Amino acid sequence: MPPPAIRIRPAHDDDIVAVQQLADAIWRAHYPGIVTPAQIDYMLARGYAADVLKGFVGQPDRGLELAFAGDTLAAFAAWYMLDASREAKLEKLYVAQSLQRQGIGGRLMEHVADKARAAAATTLILNVNKRNAKAVRAYEKHGFAIRESVVVDIGEGFVMDDFVMARSL
Repeated sequence: MPPPAIRIRPAHDDDIVAVQQLADAIWRAHYPGIVTPAQIDYMLARGYAADVLKGFVGQPDRGLELAFAGDTLAAFAAWYMLDASREAKLEKLYVAQSLQRQGIGGRLMEHVADKARAAAATTLILNVNKRNAKAVRAYEKHGFAIRESVVVDIGEGFVMDDFVMARSL
């Protein structure tokens, strides 16, 4: 069976609940063993609150992009321009587990790269957990290379132990 047709469009405020639900399902399936359940809860509450997601909607220097497989929300990505640089940051990129390895993440990544270029970015960066080997390999496949290793205190006793990866646009 061929993969479903993929349609990518910007999110609207009325898409926020669907993005939150997809994020919750993906994080709870993927991150156990990489971070603790308590950190998953904390990061979902902190990074996927409605006001946080709405901050990406309808702005020229940032976006929340949705990928649909048929009528199903399959993936999403959030990005923004960094202050005082020609860099954009891919803040979030998640694909429903049942739809992974069908090129959806790569298409969404290229869509974000195009949006970042249009906003005058010359480099796209991202953070990825060092223990998330599957994601690191996927980003390398799409032209990203590790720039540095960072440990970021995110509050409540949690840290993000990440690689910063970068790709020229």
